[in-house]
Amino acid sequence: MNVYATEEEQVEALKKWWKENGKSVLGGVLIGVAVIYGGKTWLDQRHSHAEIASAEYEAMVQDLKQDKNVEAADKGAAILGQYSDTAYGELAALAMAKIKVDENDLAAAKSHLQWALDNAKQEEIKLIARLRLARVVHAEGKDDEALQLLSIADAGKFAPAYDELKGDIYVAKGDPKQAKTHYDLALQGLEPTSRARRYIEMKRDDLGLPATEVENS
Repeated sequence: MNVYATEEEQVEALKKWWKENGKSVLGGVLIGVAVIYGGKTWLDQRHSHAEIASAEYEAMVQDLKQDKNVEAADKGAAILGQYSDTAYGELAALAMAKIKVDENDLAAAKSHLQWALDNAKQEEIKLIARLRLARVVHAEGKDDEALQLLSIADAGKFAPAYDELKGDIYVAKGDPKQAKTHYDLALQGLEPTSRARRYIEMKRDDLGLPATEVENS
């Protein structure tokens, strides 16, 4: 199974998959519900609801690409207010959190990420939200709380990113041996061609441990 270098790549993959397959998947689900409850009008309304959410999210993405964060935030708030029941609500929450981090509004960023973690239907989105929430908590200096967020049984394809962040946190806590352990675990989970690999190796090598300890500890 492919291991994504960063969770950003996974978000992009999820967005691409939803763009290519979302309508057909949604159509199948809605048809099934319509058979149970009846009503072509209800089916048409749900299709329209999802399509509007899709268009709003695409507009938000375009604003972000043009560094129009205010306009993007307005669209994100609208999506979360009116279309939070769609998959685009999950993606909008992640995007809103990034905007708030860029504005150094960590409290608002945490709120959006917690919402995504609590409400996302896709496990990948939950894992991304948890990872980013741990980063924000770490940025606040709450290292033990961040480690607790990262302490889950299976981070799936995001395990290298989880271990890298654990390494960063242990560096901040003044524990280079634990940091090295997690940097090594992160490297083990990455493919040789991963863009993240060299960066993690540099962080591990900067720990200041003796060469024999770096190799054998």
